[in-house]
Amino acid sequence: MMRDDPIELYRSGAISAPVAISRLLLSGATAEQILVRTDPHGALAQLARAKKQDLSDLGAMLAQAGIQHDTAEPSVSAAIAKISEMFDQAVTVSPEASVALYSLGDARLLDQATAELVGWLEREQLTGPDADVLDLGCGIGRVAAALAPRCRGVIGIDVSAQMIATARKRYADVPGLRFETTNGASIAFPDGSFDLVLAVDVFPYVVQAGEALARWHVANAARLLRPGGALAIFNLSYRSDIPRDLADLHAWAQASALATPVATLPDFTIWDATAFVSRK
Repeated sequence: MMRDDPIELYRSGAISAPVAISRLLLSGATAEQILVRTDPHGALAQLARAKKQDLSDLGAMLAQAGIQHDTAEPSVSAAIAKISEMFDQAVTVSPEASVALYSLGDARLLDQATAELVGWLEREQLTGPDADVLDLGCGIGRVAAALAPRCRGVIGIDVSAQMIATARKRYADVPGLRFETTNGASIAFPDGSFDLVLAVDVFPYVVQAGEALARWHVANAARLLRPGGALAIFNLSYRSDIPRDLADLHAWAQASALATPVATLPDFTIWDATAFVSRK
């Protein structure tokens, strides 16, 4: 749906107002242009007016960091370096928006979205007091920190050193939680270390970097999982093609001795993620 009109998708109820505005920002629209396109008396315009300065700042962040969802680098190493660089820059402008543009830089909105995500994981019995979790591409650590009190241990990893520094500063006092940087192409934890390998809006960048890297990450997740553990991916790509995403993940999972993945559309009120879960 990334290529469909965000305003029409919002009007149809397919996406939330924050997601619609974030997609308009990604398309290059300014705060003023967003206001011109919206019903002046509608909720979308009200949110855009309330966040007008934030939208201007986020537009500058996108331009400065070069965050894009539809461009590929010439090699895997170049793609990983670009991802690291752009998120190093983005987190200095808006930590919340750097991990979820739909938060529009609002910590409360991001907390609400995070709570919905964690609640879904709990209802799906993917977490628990005896669970060890690896959060791939953890960003500023918001999901890892929310999971830590509910699990035995959580490790968050990210290619962005600035993201990890921010996560460590924010959640230094949270028990059972630690953060580490990674080069994005090797994860040196022992086999069978985790009950859940979690990737929240990370695989779109992995897939963009190349199928070989995506296949490797699925295989490595299978290696890291204990029997009965699960790989949970929220959004596999920005291709707007769930059947294709599911078919690709099925092939990668089958090659890694993971069970057939299941795609679900969680009933989130803010985020429009698709959840893909494959168990070992």
